[in-house]
Amino acid sequence: MLGDLASCWDEIDKMLAVQFGEIQGSFGRNKIVLEHKYKKIKMMRELEGYVSRRTLKFIYDELKRSKTFSFEKEDCSCVEKTSYRLPCACIIAMKSKQNLPLVLDDIYPHWKRLSVQGEEIDDDFSVVEEWNDIQERLKTSP
Repeated sequence: MLGDLASCWDEIDKMLAVQFGEIQGSFGRNKIVLEHKYKKIKMMRELEGYVSRRTLKFIYDELKRSKTFSFEKEDCSCVEKTSYRLPCACIIAMKSKQNLPLVLDDIYPHWKRLSVQGEEIDDDFSVVEEWNDIQERLKTSP
């Protein structure tokens, strides 16, 4: 990208607006579009529409893995629990054995965030005043 700071800033602003729109769209899809394979799993029903699709995939993979080993914690390594703060295979196996569903409290808050909450978008936002101050400082500096 070549040009003065103002033209570069405009291009960056356009790119960020597009990216923000894509993120908002992704959040919306996570709330309303549910994959068929997760609908069949009773254990995951309470999570549908409340966590990201990526979260459901992590949990689904761990659920499949939980069926391949015994209920011993030593068999697990708990990577999902330590890396992503999501239920790992041994926790899923334990809940499955007790016929308990996964609940939202089992999920770390990061994975439940499906909106840009608490952040209001001000359509009148401008940095013109700050930009003018910077220009004045540049004019007066040696």
